[in-house]
Amino acid sequence: KNTGTTPNGRQAGEPFSPGANPAYGAEQNGALASLLSTAKIPYKYARDGISNTFGVTPRTLGNDISSQEDTLVNMVDGYMENKGMHLNINVFNRDTLKDAQAHPEKYPTLTVRVSGYCVYFADLTKEQQDDVISRTYFEAM
Repeated sequence: KNTGTTPNGRQAGEPFSPGANPAYGAEQNGALASLLSTAKIPYKYARDGISNTFGVTPRTLGNDISSQEDTLVNMVDGYMENKGMHLNINVFNRDTLKDAQAHPEKYPTLTVRVSGYCVYFADLTKEQQDDVISRTYFEAM
């Protein structure tokens, strides 16, 4: 909130991206490119680990549960095989989160991964909910 503008285009007061994630809105080449970029960070520069809170829409993963599960498993396996370290995954549509913000009674157990922890979306402040909503949810591989 109290930080100034940064060289990557982040405006004053905007949230920083969590962990090793790209800046919000900076991703241009899809989910796999983002994962592979994060996996390239040498561990020797981040001895506490390299956390990536990754968001993707269900439709990006496939048209049915079986293909979504297969795609997600393959993505995680590929990330780890490329020396990725730590992956927190949210699979949501942004519209679901917006609806949950407007109608929390419809989503009492909607759980989101914030960074290193999970929390009920309804338990977050509006500002925190807005931050989760503004994060990237990849719609392309």
